[in-house]
Amino acid sequence: MLVNTYLYKNLISVSLLILVMILNTISLKAQTLSLEQCINTALQHNRNIKISQLDIYIADDKHKEMKSNLLPKLNGIIDYRYYTNLPYQLLPASVFGGPAGTYKEGQFGTPQNLSANLQLNIPVYNPTTFSKIQTSRLSIELTEIQKTKTDEDVVLEVSNAYYNAQILLNQLAFLDSNIINAAILVQTSTLMFQQQVLKGTDVDRLQLQLDQLNTQRATVLSQYRQVLNAVKFLIGKPLTDSLDIVFEDTTIDINSLDKKVTTDIKLINKKLQLNNAELSGLWYTHLPTLSIYGMYGTTGYGNTGNNSFFKFYPISYIGAQLTIPIFNGMITKHKIEQKINEIKKTNIQKELVTEKNNLEITNIRLQYQASESNVNIIAGQIELARKIYSNTVLQNKQGIASITDLIMSDNSLREAQQNYIVALVDLRKSELEYKRVTGNLLK
Repeated sequence: MLVNTYLYKNLISVSLLILVMILNTISLKAQTLSLEQCINTALQHNRNIKISQLDIYIADDKHKEMKSNLLPKLNGIIDYRYYTNLPYQLLPASVFGGPAGTYKEGQFGTPQNLSANLQLNIPVYNPTTFSKIQTSRLSIELTEIQKTKTDEDVVLEVSNAYYNAQILLNQLAFLDSNIINAAILVQTSTLMFQQQVLKGTDVDRLQLQLDQLNTQRATVLSQYRQVLNAVKFLIGKPLTDSLDIVFEDTTIDINSLDKKVTTDIKLINKKLQLNNAELSGLWYTHLPTLSIYGMYGTTGYGNTGNNSFFKFYPISYIGAQLTIPIFNGMITKHKIEQKINEIKKTNIQKELVTEKNNLEITNIRLQYQASESNVNIIAGQIELARKIYSNTVLQNKQGIASITDLIMSDNSLREAQQNYIVALVDLRKSELEYKRVTGNLLK
């Protein structure tokens, strides 16, 4: 693969002055990280990834909460009541010798009542709880897939920023080489002007080109530093830290990548499982629930006034409760219909995502192949443009080529270099996209 071949040859051939210019603008104390190191650092320290990890912990706690509903519940209850007016009860009047069929009211009990009880409730059979436990377990798995999706998004962002930094560094290398050439031309033309071989306007035109190159280099250098700041942010490093990137060819052969199930498909599959589990849970609400319970405690009765007293009596009982759903106003029926439609919708979304993924794989592969071919072709064009430029410089010294010819050949070289940068951007973009659509962003 010939990507960046020209760049490496150019870096070897340029003079040490280029290195001096680069080292003057980039601190030697900067920490140099490869793309893989940046990705590994981001997967540990990126804040979005930390948030998604906390979402997994939250989902796990909810699952444990659902499982706790199957455990017995024990409550201690203390109840004190002071009746300012004792409740009335009706007794048959015949008890007191009155006529049958009539009742006599009476107030019974003591003004003060105090009870201290322990209540135990043990769920025996509750299908709705079992269903909620299953859905909460699936929610954990769904959250884990969403965390993987976040990891992929971060890897995509870090890789894009890193590639942008590499491309800007490539552009800086081109500009440094062009600046050296332009500076030499300005110096040579100045001497020729002093010897009255060239006109002053010719020197001014070359000086203008040199000034434009220096301005462009300052702009690219500022962009490079901004991209480095973006990389620091994405990998969780303070902006005050020094950072530099590795000047290397990170292009891969996409034919070596196996097609895997993408995270988007995994998310939809898990959502389908979750929807089906929730649908089963709605059907389970038609089933009865059974629990047993018991209470043990004591109740005290007290009177106030001259004959004040307080006496306690034990109380205990056990029981069982069977709850049978009969009619809830068609609420469950409508919820079931909603969930069935949600499942149909998710199935259609799965078909859409699958077909879109296949389309993207085909198109991005074509785009990658075209970009790779363009990079290699343009690298050859740069070599040819440089050769033409060198010959034109020589011809200019011999008086054969004019300053206009020299400027045109220089513009052709710079245009070829710019085309190379554009082709390299397309190659990096298509490479990342192909990794994404084939599920290869994460190793």
